[in-house]
Amino acid sequence: MSSPFQYNKFLMFGDSITEYSFNQLPETHEHDPQFTLGAAFADAYVRRMQVVRHGFAGYCTRDALKLIGPVLKYEHDTKPEAEQVKIGYIYFGTNDSRVMGEGGNYQHVDIPQYLENMKKLVAEYQKRNIHVLLVTPALHDQKLWSKHCPEDVPTGNYRSSEVQKQYADALYKFATEELKVPCFHFYNAMKKYMDDHPRVTIGDMLVDGIHMSGISYKIVFDGLMELIKENYPEYYPPNMKIRFPDWPEITYDTDFNKG
Repeated sequence: MSSPFQYNKFLMFGDSITEYSFNQLPETHEHDPQFTLGAAFADAYVRRMQVVRHGFAGYCTRDALKLIGPVLKYEHDTKPEAEQVKIGYIYFGTNDSRVMGEGGNYQHVDIPQYLENMKKLVAEYQKRNIHVLLVTPALHDQKLWSKHCPEDVPTGNYRSSEVQKQYADALYKFATEELKVPCFHFYNAMKKYMDDHPRVTIGDMLVDGIHMSGISYKIVFDGLMELIKENYPEYYPPNMKIRFPDWPEITYDTDFNKG
């Protein structure tokens, strides 16, 4: 018998952009609190679902394939139905798209293999009947990242907005046309935001050239919420029943074991 204190889960699975998704004070903005993706999801699903973050800085889809089985085994397979994962996102690609320099780099995964890896990741969700959303790579600023991480410059192992757009476009097309799963085109959404707000610079969007400022985390949060509303409305927070009564409804006889 399930308890009202058991919650199904929303799973955040990705690289550093997910790992840092609760950090309100990134290194470059330590006195400027930022909107964060993880906190926004946790707030949206409060008393509805548990939000679980599994973010791995620097990881690519090659690594994600080794992790997804153990992650889902722990968060889903070994749990009672009332505590299993019901919905979540997969967000990798920023590291896969790192251009390989003369010395090579472990992170790079070419586009065909990247798409195949994402297909396998999606399959792990789907075989468990977990609703899945994908997020594409986003805008990048090479000059800003080079200042933050100058050791990348002489190696030739660099990222660029142009290359990340190639990965983003490829994933979006593959996800929507072949995999038939919702996909948020983060690159295009960030570009549109900047076009609509001419005074906003790339430095306002990215804290170090790669990782997200509060503006960008808000963009992806809003985009994913819209996809959930359209595709998985039963897990859109306003459509979900909130657990436990509102405080004005509480009496001396309220039984909280009934939720």
